[in-house]
Amino acid sequence: MEVTEQIIEQKFREYNEEYFNSELPLPRFGLLKSYTTCGYFSCNKIVGRRRLRGQRLDISVYYDWEEEALKNVIIHEMIHYFLAHKHIDNGLTHGDAFKEMSGKFNREHGLNISEKVDCRGFRKTKNAPRISWFFTQIFY
Repeated sequence: MEVTEQIIEQKFREYNEEYFNSELPLPRFGLLKSYTTCGYFSCNKIVGRRRLRGQRLDISVYYDWEEEALKNVIIHEMIHYFLAHKHIDNGLTHGDAFKEMSGKFNREHGLNISEKVDCRGFRKTKNAPRISWFFTQIFY
C-alpha cells in the first residue's frame, strides 16, 4: 500500500483508540522521502510547562507498505508520542520506558515493535523517490 497523510491519520485514529485509550491529541502528519527512516515522530517541548507543541508523525513514501509493517511503524512512533505526552521520556529515546512499553504491546497484542526497523527487505513503490548511486553506497 502506498501511504498518504489521510491513511496515516486514519490508522493513527484507529490505533489511538485501540492501544492508547484515545489519549493522544491528533498531531500533524507528513510524508518522508527516505528509505533509511521508515517513520519519525517529532515535537517541541515548552520549557517550564508540561505540554507539547508541534507534534508531527511522518511515514516514508519510499515503500509499498504491508499492513502489519505499517502498523508496527506507526505504533512505534505513537509510543514515542505517548511517552513524551505523559512526560515519561521527553528525549524521544529508545530507552527503558520505550522498551518496556513496546515489549508489553508485543506480548499483549501480538505486535512486532522493535527499536529499529530494517527496511531493506521492504519493496519500494513504483513512484519511490530516486536516490543517487553515491548516496546508496555510503548509507545503505
